[in-house]
Amino acid sequence: MYKLNKFLFAAICSALTIITINAKAQEVANKKDKQNSSADSLKKGNVPNRYFNDNKATSTSAISTVTTDVLYRTPSLSSTNSLFGVLPGLNVQQTSGEPGFEAANLNIRGIGTYGFTNGNGYNTQAIFVDGLEVSSRYFNYLSASEIQSISVLKDAAALATFGMKAANGVIWVTTKRGVEGKSTITFKLRRSTQSAIDINKPLNSFGFSNLYNQAISNDNGRIWTPAYSPAQLSAYQNGTGTNVDWFDQTLKDSAPYTDANLIFSGGDNRSKYNIVFDYLNKQGLYNVNNTDSTSNQSFGRYNLRANLDFDLGNIFEASVDLNGRLEDRRSPNYATGYSTGRLWTDLYNYPSNIYPVYDGASQLRLSGTPLFPNNPVGSVNNLGWQSNRSRFLQGNFTLKEKLDFIAKGLYASQTYSFNSYDLSTYNKTRDYARYINGVTTTTNQNTTLASSRLSGAGQQDWRQLLATIGYKASFGKSALNSAINYHQSTSTGEGIFGYEVNYQNISGRVNYNFDERYVAEFGFSYFGSDAYADGNRFHFYPSVSGAWIVSNEDFLKGNKAINEFKLRASVGKSGNDRAISPERYASGGRYLYQQFFGNSGNYYIGNGTPAANGGLTQLFLANPNVGPEESMKYNVGADLTFFKNLNITLDAYIDKRTNILTEDNSFPGSFGNFTYLANIGEMTNKGLEISASYNGKVNQVGYQLFGMLSLNKNKIDFQSELAPAFDYNARTGRQFGSIIGLVSDGFYQLEDFNPDGSLRAGLSTPLFGAIQPGDLKYKDLDGNGKIDALDVTQIGNSFLPTTNFSFGGTIDYKGFDLSVLFQGVAGNSVDLIGNSYLRAQNIAFVNNTNAYAIAEGAWAYYPAQGIDTRATATYPRLTTTANQNNYATSSFWVKDGDFLRIRNAELGYNFSNQVVSKLKLQKLRLFMNAVNPITWSKLKDDFNIDPEFTTGYPPIKSYTFGLIATF
Repeated sequence: MYKLNKFLFAAICSALTIITINAKAQEVANKKDKQNSSADSLKKGNVPNRYFNDNKATSTSAISTVTTDVLYRTPSLSSTNSLFGVLPGLNVQQTSGEPGFEAANLNIRGIGTYGFTNGNGYNTQAIFVDGLEVSSRYFNYLSASEIQSISVLKDAAALATFGMKAANGVIWVTTKRGVEGKSTITFKLRRSTQSAIDINKPLNSFGFSNLYNQAISNDNGRIWTPAYSPAQLSAYQNGTGTNVDWFDQTLKDSAPYTDANLIFSGGDNRSKYNIVFDYLNKQGLYNVNNTDSTSNQSFGRYNLRANLDFDLGNIFEASVDLNGRLEDRRSPNYATGYSTGRLWTDLYNYPSNIYPVYDGASQLRLSGTPLFPNNPVGSVNNLGWQSNRSRFLQGNFTLKEKLDFIAKGLYASQTYSFNSYDLSTYNKTRDYARYINGVTTTTNQNTTLASSRLSGAGQQDWRQLLATIGYKASFGKSALNSAINYHQSTSTGEGIFGYEVNYQNISGRVNYNFDERYVAEFGFSYFGSDAYADGNRFHFYPSVSGAWIVSNEDFLKGNKAINEFKLRASVGKSGNDRAISPERYASGGRYLYQQFFGNSGNYYIGNGTPAANGGLTQLFLANPNVGPEESMKYNVGADLTFFKNLNITLDAYIDKRTNILTEDNSFPGSFGNFTYLANIGEMTNKGLEISASYNGKVNQVGYQLFGMLSLNKNKIDFQSELAPAFDYNARTGRQFGSIIGLVSDGFYQLEDFNPDGSLRAGLSTPLFGAIQPGDLKYKDLDGNGKIDALDVTQIGNSFLPTTNFSFGGTIDYKGFDLSVLFQGVAGNSVDLIGNSYLRAQNIAFVNNTNAYAIAEGAWAYYPAQGIDTRATATYPRLTTTANQNNYATSSFWVKDGDFLRIRNAELGYNFSNQVVSKLKLQKLRLFMNAVNPITWSKLKDDFNIDPEFTTGYPPIKSYTFGLIATF
């Protein structure tokens, strides 16, 4: 904390000094205001790139960019949630709305690779902020008010200089800088009400008990043996029996969100500044007050960024970028780690009739049993709370030299950067007794609040050095822009398993332009990583690209219909070393060229029943030849403008991956129980991107229409797997992440069984345990008379959609403006029993769990009770025991994940110059905003499950009021 306070003090003093100097200078300076330089350059048609910006008209790269005004339309802790539907080629998935854990997962151009563990971690892209690489934890919670633009670098031309960081694409972030002109102070405030998009609540006590009677009777040989009597059912129905809505008791309908920014900006021809003070607070949905002994789930952020630029004469320029950020994630101790996943597990699994919230009429005793010990209301209020505090300190120091005295257009620059992160924890704990009928049921007792000291939980220090020399010149109709760069990076982590990661990169670009008609570019990276053995650490990654600006040819110049027509193409090689993650060093995931041992091996000593003793065992067998994954990228594109108002961009691409680091399963079991990793995987990823916008005006009404479509498909060309018995069993040749399982074929009926309970002749026999009428039936794909592991095939697509699309528009009239953004996906699948939260909602009663509306369609036949759903069943028979047959991965549980949302809608009013001048302001804007207000989804309609739901805490919708005032 002392370091941060010292840092903040120095930054504030520097900022105030520069503001004072500029205020005096501007008394005699030109009063003309100017736009922010980054925004202005983008409007002029520049696109960001490494070392020097490309003019968009002559760029050979595939780059998509979004600016700060669009990012600010989504009030969120993380700017990643502002990227839905605004960048072609970027897939965005937000899986949770939990404060402090709601950053979205990003993928550029789908999935291009697979790693030696499951999941999507090795498809993540590198992230650069102001030219320096940063971690996702740093990027995810940047304030939208400090960001000028976010760009996605997608093809070989754009990624030419990034080497082993380039295969999965790059997120390129530019923060706001000061500009020459009058000093301004801008105040921004947003206040939101946020609530869950949807929560799929379980059945009430009456519905639960009715179905439970079916389940227990099915388990007793289909003899009606109800666990709940008619009197109990009547009590549940008339409200005299226990019927607790745990969601309603534990959660609030809504929670507040607040963020505020104070921005100082200005400069003259000698110095410029942009200073951002940022505050944000988001409260969770838990029905608990923030006190000394209790805490809601919450996230707080305090942020300061100061970007300072200095002109030091004819030769030197300098810039100093300073950023300090504190994040505080608080939650009840009813948690798993830092997230409250345990609470949501209990909310989804606890039936409504287990016990009332309080034991007796008073609220002095909380109910609880050994089987259901965590009374949700009691646990969020009576276990204390924890605070996890993250601290970021970041600084970039750059010196630039204009070397025109040596050669006109020659320049050099040097940058030193540090980025420090640490995490500390603080806990206040207590406990409470659980009662039933006045008697304690567990060993837990009421305790007083106990505090723990603030303790360190992790630290990372990142140092980077950049040195660039470039040359830019024109010779008649020819123009040359070139640069060569050296980048050195060292990252160290502390904790139980410390690590140090080192990279070196020598890279460059040469861009040649003839008459603004023909453009050629060569780029390269000679990149080294210490993850590999000596002699295999450095690899060379070249790229070439070109563009033909057809609209500058004589036969199209001056054409009124076609204002711009450019064709682009690029090809190049890049690398990926993200499978060698430093955080995986503890489990042997880095330095795989060395032998790694673990303590999971046992040896036994003694007679009779020998005692097991821990010993060392090989976890990963050393592979001295392990190296980076390689990517060959091919891209063709076109940029067109018609009638000055219609803009269209098209790109088609192929990404061919080889040397994917993956487990080699070709070794027989006799070689021992170890994992051997090798660069043997292959995969192809291809797609198409289209974006279009149209600007128009009718009288005093201005409008813009826009849309984008991204299509993506991948295929595993080679994956080391045991030789499949049949082609349809294989994963090679399929889309990565495809769901493999059994093919559902209805339900077994009474007539499918002999009197002794055995299956009738001619029906294939499942090998997943005993079956009954009402169980799921599967197709025997190999026709051998058995349903087993040889009958699995692809039954669903990947979790990542193959189609992303968005469309919308803005309209403005006399200061009023209205904008709306629709965003949707298609081509992905959702497995209703694919994770613990989904299983809780879709598998009834097993392991003393709950029942949801989906179970009301269960197959059942009890004619004496008036129950017969044989012809209408939409769910297998109910049971209270594990059922491997019904709950195996199968097409019965796999559903389409397609959806369409209104991601954002905003209504605003900009006050006229006459009004703001009377208020002594330069600008005043009021606005109302809605995020995720409406969703169209078959998954939601049929099962009341949000299509982006994968964790306990639900996705969030919000309604916001805000203002922006510039002084």
